[in-house]
Formats: sequence, structure tokens, C-alpha cells
Amino acid sequence: MILIVPTYPTKHARHSAKDLTRHVARKVLLACFAVVLFLVSGAGFAYHDLMSQLNRIDVNDMLGSDRPTRAEPATDNYEGQAVNILILGSDTRSGANNVDNSEGSEDVAVARSDTAMVLHMSADRSRIDVVSIPRDTLVSIPECTTADGQTEPAMEDTQFNAAFANGAGTGSDAAAVGAGVACTIKTVEALTQVRIDEWMVVDFNGLSTMVNALGGVPVYVSEDIDDADYTGLVLEAGCHTMDGTMALQYSRVRHGVGDGSDISRIARQQNLMSAMLRTAQSKNLLTNAGELYSFLRSALAALTVSETLSLSTLTGLAQSVQAIGMENVNFITMPNEPASWDANRVVPSAQAEAVWTALREDTPVPEESVTVSADGSTPAATDPAATDPAATAQEAPTTQEQAPATVPSAAATTSDPAAQCR
Repeated sequence: MILIVPTYPTKHARHSAKDLTRHVARKVLLACFAVVLFLVSGAGFAYHDLMSQLNRIDVNDMLGSDRPTRAEPATDNYEGQAVNILILGSDTRSGANNVDNSEGSEDVAVARSDTAMVLHMSADRSRIDVVSIPRDTLVSIPECTTADGQTEPAMEDTQFNAAFANGAGTGSDAAAVGAGVACTIKTVEALTQVRIDEWMVVDFNGLSTMVNALGGVPVYVSEDIDDADYTGLVLEAGCHTMDGTMALQYSRVRHGVGDGSDISRIARQQNLMSAMLRTAQSKNLLTNAGELYSFLRSALAALTVSETLSLSTLTGLAQSVQAIGMENVNFITMPNEPASWDANRVVPSAQAEAVWTALREDTPVPEESVTVSADGSTPAATDPAATDPAATAQEAPTTQEQAPATVPSAAATTSDPAAQCR
């Protein structure tokens, strides 16, 4: 009898294959884990890098307790809640903002406010209203704390932009900016009874940087500008693609165009901002991670913001803007009239209260108060071309590069020529 000893070669092979499969699976899992770890770490580094660009300042202790109240406590990202953001443009010439070689002048080297807008985003994220407050508005400025801890007494019938100066004093550093912002917030809230939830300051260099980060902005200039002596801006009416330098000149110009008033300058600033929004939307930055990161890094470095305005909050608000649509982003100049005792200054008119009430109650502002929407359209009630097609034909660009030399149809007479600049 022959004794046969089994060797089980097949079973051993199956066991080796299983070991090999497990070994490979572990390697694949480790590789995937490494990739995920890399991506998560990269996102983390990117987040912290972007956050490091933001200059955040806490001014809450300088605002006091005598403030308008919110209907409900604010959440971290204001999800499902209305939010009011005060946007200030600083005209200090300190450091990189010394755009006209005037840094040595005491009037411009310190922190000063040049532009003030209250941005209201509705709770249902269906609209955004941006209300500009003319710097020449005569207002009551509450008692404010200065950057060095001193008390600046309350003032009556004082030019609005003096509020920022009262807080900032003679400084231009972060403490001066924070104190200037706090005094401006108190003044805005006293004027409007609208609670300011967040704030941001953009200086000269910041505006220029953001326009350049967008790759330039197509802007429709409604009338010839000849300001060679001050800003250096000389432009013919029509479409112009503005880089950061030209955009800054356009936003500041008051000579050689219009009546030289702050009110007419506000209209140009609103025109530039709406063009910037259209440009950002047309680039669809949210779908291009590289372009988005590059733009955010440049844009965030240009801002000084409230302590609670985090990157996630800014991202959420930006996504809301994208979803709302340009036609539902409205720019308004606070309704005003000349002050009876000072022809060079203005005071809020009776219609101004309707605008502030709309912001307080989170309802649409009166249409007749809207200057322009971000899509370039203007309300028929305030557009002369809506009732005078000949005026539209006269004001519209005529060269092939600017726009077709055709008279718009009656349906298009409420459309601003700015919408033609792409």
C-alpha cells in the first residue's frame, strides 16, 4: 500500500493570493488616506493662509450699549437672517496708499473716511441694497472714544465723515482705524436706527489691488472726464477697461466732470462697484479653485474688518451674492436735499426715512430711490432715457468697439449703457 501524504498546493496558493490581496488593499487604503490627509492639510493651510490676510479688529467695547437691537440674536454665519454691513473707503495716503505723493500733508496722512455705504442683505437672500451716505451730509455725531482712550464730545450739524476723524485722531495705524470705525458706526446707527452687524474698510491700495486681481473691469463712462491736474484722469465717454490705477482715479475724481459734488462722485463709485460685481460673476470664480484662491488672497489682504467677520462668514455671504443675481443688487444714494443754512452741504430728505425703514424691517427699498442695479439697469422713474429715446441715442456709445450705434428699443430704454461694456 502506498501512503500518499497530501501537500495542499492549491490551498496554499489561495491563501497566498488572499494575503496578497489584503496587502495590496492595505497599500491602496494607506495611499488614499495619504491623499485625503494631503488634501485636508492643504485646505487647512489654504484656510489659515487666507485668514492671515485679513486684518480683524474688535471695536465692540467702543460702541457702548445704546444701540438699535436686532430682531433675534445673530448666528455665526447669519444663515436665514438679515445682515447689515458698513463698508468704508479710507482716503489716508499713508504707506502704499500714497497714490498722489501727498503723504507728508497732515490732512491726508492720517486715517480718514472717504466713502460710506450700508450693505443690507435680506434674510431670504433675495436681494441686496447698498445705501451710500454722502460724506457732506450734516449729522449729529455722538460722543466717541479716540484711539488713545480720550473722549471726543458729541457734535451737532457736523459733516458726516468727521465721525471717522473724531475717532481716529491723528493716527493711521490699526488702533486709529478701529476707533474711527467705531465712531462712524455710532453715527450711522444714530442717523438711521439700523443696527450695524459687521464692517469693513477698504483703502486706496486695496481698491486698486482688487480691480487688478479681477484682471481689469469694463466700465461705462457716461460723460467726458478731464482732470489732468488732480487725479490725472482724462477719458472720453464710452466703455473703458480699467486697471487698478484707472479705477482708483475714476472713483476719486471730482474735477473736470459733472458739477464736482460728492453726490455725482458717489454715482461713479456705484457704477464702478456694479461693474466689479458683474466682472466677478462673469469670471465664475467659484468654479475655478486657482483663480478663486488668487483673487481671495489679494482681496482679503486689502480689507480691515470686524473681529467676527470670519472667512467662512465672508464665503457664505459671497455665495449668497452669486445666488441672488445682479438684477437684485441695488445701489441707492441716501435721499437728500441741500441744507438751508449751508448750500455746500446736504441733509437727509423726507424720502430717506423710507429707505432706512426698509432696511430696519427687511423690506425692499422704494424703487424710486434706486440709483442703479448691479446688472446695469436703472429704474424708469429715474432714467431720463425712459421717457426720451432721443436722449438715449445721444448718450449711448457710438464707436464699434464701445457698442452698436443703434437706438435702443422702447423696451430697452431703462437699460444702462454700462451693461453693454463686457
